[in-house]
Amino acid sequence: MNANSKVLSVRPWLGTSVVALGIALCAPAALAQEVEDPDGASESPQDDQVEGVADILVVGQRSLNNDIRRNRDDIQPYIVFDSTVLTRSGAQNVEDFLQSRLPMNATQQTQSQVGPPTSAAGRLDLRGLGSDETLVLVDGRRLPSITTGDSFGQPNINGISMAQIDRIEVLPATASGIYGGGATGGVINIILKRDYSGLDLEARYNDSTDFEAGQSFFSVNGGLTFDKGRTRIMGSFSRSRSQTLVASDRNFFRRGAELQFRNDPVNATVLLGGPNICSTIDGFDCATDRLVLKNGTALGSAFTSIPDNYSGNPADLSARAGSLIYNRSSLPIFTAPNVTTYNVNIRREFGKNVEIFADFSRDESKTTNITPIQYTLFIPGSAPANPFNQDVLRFFDIPDSFAQTQNTRNTRVNVGAIIRLPFQWSAALQYDWLESKGNSVSNTVLGPSFEGEEALQAAAFRDLRANPLANPLSLFDVFSSSNVAGTTLEIASLRLGGPVFKLPGGNLTATALLERRWESSDETVNTSSFFGQTTFFWNPRAVQNVESGYLELRAPIFAPSNGVPLFHQLELMGSVRHDRYDTRFSGSSIRVPSQTGPFPAQIASENALSTTNYTVGIKYAPAKDIAFRASWGNGFLPPKLGNIRSEPPSLFSSFLISLLNLRDPARGNSLIPGPLTVLGGGNPDLKPEKSNSFSAGVVLTPSFVPGLRISVDLTSIRKSDEVLNLPITFFLANEKAFSDRIKRGPNLPGDAPGTPGPITSVDTSTLNLSKSRLKAIDFQVDYDLKDTSIGDLHFYGVATHTKELSLRALPGDPSVNRAGFFEGPLKWRANVGVDWSIGSWSAGWNTQIYGGYRVCSSVLTAFTCAQQEAWQGAARIGSQNYSDIYVSYDFPAGGLLEGTNIRLGIQNIFDQKPPTVASGIDQLGYSSFGDPRLQRFTLAVRKHF
Repeated sequence: MNANSKVLSVRPWLGTSVVALGIALCAPAALAQEVEDPDGASESPQDDQVEGVADILVVGQRSLNNDIRRNRDDIQPYIVFDSTVLTRSGAQNVEDFLQSRLPMNATQQTQSQVGPPTSAAGRLDLRGLGSDETLVLVDGRRLPSITTGDSFGQPNINGISMAQIDRIEVLPATASGIYGGGATGGVINIILKRDYSGLDLEARYNDSTDFEAGQSFFSVNGGLTFDKGRTRIMGSFSRSRSQTLVASDRNFFRRGAELQFRNDPVNATVLLGGPNICSTIDGFDCATDRLVLKNGTALGSAFTSIPDNYSGNPADLSARAGSLIYNRSSLPIFTAPNVTTYNVNIRREFGKNVEIFADFSRDESKTTNITPIQYTLFIPGSAPANPFNQDVLRFFDIPDSFAQTQNTRNTRVNVGAIIRLPFQWSAALQYDWLESKGNSVSNTVLGPSFEGEEALQAAAFRDLRANPLANPLSLFDVFSSSNVAGTTLEIASLRLGGPVFKLPGGNLTATALLERRWESSDETVNTSSFFGQTTFFWNPRAVQNVESGYLELRAPIFAPSNGVPLFHQLELMGSVRHDRYDTRFSGSSIRVPSQTGPFPAQIASENALSTTNYTVGIKYAPAKDIAFRASWGNGFLPPKLGNIRSEPPSLFSSFLISLLNLRDPARGNSLIPGPLTVLGGGNPDLKPEKSNSFSAGVVLTPSFVPGLRISVDLTSIRKSDEVLNLPITFFLANEKAFSDRIKRGPNLPGDAPGTPGPITSVDTSTLNLSKSRLKAIDFQVDYDLKDTSIGDLHFYGVATHTKELSLRALPGDPSVNRAGFFEGPLKWRANVGVDWSIGSWSAGWNTQIYGGYRVCSSVLTAFTCAQQEAWQGAARIGSQNYSDIYVSYDFPAGGLLEGTNIRLGIQNIFDQKPPTVASGIDQLGYSSFGDPRLQRFTLAVRKHF
């Protein structure tokens, strides 16, 4: 990049910064003119609380939230959950809560359902656009990413204790004009409690009603003030311990395999769950040929199973013909992490205008799964131990074989100063240091070892529970890996906020930000072991630096107090944000000789981008009963690390070209002559993926039904320049559209006039090409009945209808609507309930509703889809709903139990089982929208001192 281009790339950032600082510096003067009296004497600043600026800047707030306080009646369609809702839900962690209570979250499985050895990266997915397009904040601050080697993934937030959270604000729409990159699908901001007074103790126990999935939780939260309230110290500690639920504790395997058996018994997944046997012809699938013992006895079925305490009498196998066992699997199906969290916050006021703070937080999540060896073994009819005349398959489930672990530790240090400026303005100068460290161990069985296969065949026809294998790991080839990862994030920021000048409806307020972020992954060496050989893979340090400038204005033109006909309320908002990214990536999983190297020199791939994004909105209420709101904005997603790393050129020989059948359409579809240079991998010149978002809605608060609020909001997101990796055949077939990626040499002897020369080089590196589109409608209903004869009632509901989430991978291709498919967002998802309170008592009911969806994925071929529908016996998985209740009691003042609350909740009160999924589609056998713990309870006691 030359000097002129560098200057040009800096100008937008400088421009935004100058505008932000200009408003910050000029606003007090403008406000001073507003309050200046006729004699020229200006009044002292007002002490009224200023709305429309970041929480951290509001006088009297104890919050460290860097964002403006949002609410459901905002110009943009926010959804807000307060601490009371979180407590009543009985959820174990944030991901668990948002999975069941936020319909716009398209996540199908929580981390607890997936368990190790998967990535520790977060799985929250607003609108189904992907977890990397959902921005997760804590107190308006970014968290260190979970690095996956070739990407900076969503941070892990399950270490945050539910008892620490004050509220969660969710905007399910593009918001890069406010929050920056990665907010294409929306933003989730978790605001922590900072106003502890006294001491709170809480003990909680969750478990399934059959006591197979227990979790204990204990927390201490407290705060002290000194020096006449000028010094405040707050702290919290929590700890949870969890039990693992395994497949044999539920009948999901049985239901999935039996459904598969009824519709297509030749699929070998029908054997899952126990010591089951079937005849086979090809060694992979079951056959319909009936089993015949070597003594000539025909079983009358192609299936049987080994009974308990089997002594080797073939007659016992004959007696179980057609009967399979499904309750023997020890595969973990729900494993919540063991979590320990700490937080200390110190704030000190110096006079009336300066306050400094320091905040330290750490959370540690540890998950361990003791997993079985599961394998379907082929046993030829000639094997001495095989009592059958034909070849068979036998399913093994050898318990307690591997320890799969995943540990994550997050540390956050925030220090800063809040300065009260003249004319109700405030500034916050902050430095944040955040770190995420993780390690995991995983083991995968690849198959029997050469020596072990004979031993397994010999043991296949005995009861392995009564006569277990000695050292079963020695009988299998196992791929083991040990991974470590870490990310450090540093943020320096200056935030300003306050009123600019007076409007009829109130103050025009401004919030401005200048920020610099430095994020880097740790340099690590991971190991893998296979066939007794250890291999080392080096991940060099990756760096991403970001400079940002942001300005948000909120203008209340008219307020109800103005009494203007047809303008009960009119409010405008606008924000602009400029981000400049500089990313350097030297590759991942580079093979090295040892843990200590030597490490080969790597030239880093660099990607620099600058982007300016905006959000504008309006809220108009012609009367107090109705309000209209609309907002427009754009967003971006920076390229992933792996997408900017190009690979060394490959040289395709004539033989390989012939093998791949690579032909040149411009030369009569003749084979391309070798050698052919092929460029692949990432592209350092990638642009960010772009999005445009529009939301429009109506909020009804009819005066003839006091306490009723209804909102309906339409959200549309259009994405472009999505990153794709395409095969070489695509570029050969579309040379006109990608002429810069195909190079030709001089004509060959004998070429006809006008014939282009042969292709010598093809660039297949990643490119910005794909497009997608989302259309969704969100509904919120709240109805409050206060002071009735039976107490206070609050009815509520929130739902979303995803009409479309279409993807067009290639120009000219038809769009594929993923909504309602197996891997896409549900077309309908809702949450409804009621809360009741009277005196010291409160109770509530909540129902989560999940619409039906297609059995197959949208990316599968018509043939594969038809096959899976045949396995399921239906094209769709049916809708499902689960209901929870809670009862809470606050002990009255004056007794020993003053300040004590006791709460009992029952989740899935009707013990609804999730729909069955055929084992050939999903081996777990159930729809993952359901919680495998089934009916469960929560008992909690909280005491305030």
